[in-house]
Amino acid sequence: MQAPPAPPRALPTGPLQQEQQKRETVREHAPAPKVPPQPKGDVVPMPQAPANTTADSADANVERTTAPPEVPAEAATRYAAQQTTAGERSRANATWQGLLLGHLQQHRRYPRQSERLRQQGVVYVRFVVYRDGHVSGARIERGSGFALLDQETLETVQRASPVPAPPADVAGDPVEVMVPVAFYLRGR
Repeated sequence: MQAPPAPPRALPTGPLQQEQQKRETVREHAPAPKVPPQPKGDVVPMPQAPANTTADSADANVERTTAPPEVPAEAATRYAAQQTTAGERSRANATWQGLLLGHLQQHRRYPRQSERLRQQGVVYVRFVVYRDGHVSGARIERGSGFALLDQETLETVQRASPVPAPPADVAGDPVEVMVPVAFYLRGR
């Protein structure tokens, strides 16, 4: 597959382009230099610069810095990848998980004892959500290191049930999820 040709861009004439244009007009009017015949044998002569060259160092720099000639490319029949529904499914899943996290956050309570002891952390909880939004099988996947915060996370999941039901695009019946529940003391 080849890329489509790039559209030509009109750019203002800059110093390097002006020098290159001067050089091209000189080449058009000057006769082509004669190349001496190659001698036979192992010795290869060094190419000599034409005697009538009036190039200064700027012209030499232009010659060395010009881009290679454009290579013609065939126009492609398609310019983008085929559309799939995979992106739609992941977007629906991400949106639903965002709703689920927000719903859990509304039902989360910070244990008073943990607040007094300045305990903070994130608890990862795994549970299944049925198509009607009911939750079961909640268990701590990775604890915060504080038993009170871990226990409150399990209670939060039970209090929040039923949760937003998973959309039809999300595979599984029931749908198993693992979500973080954060406990941080902000300005308390």
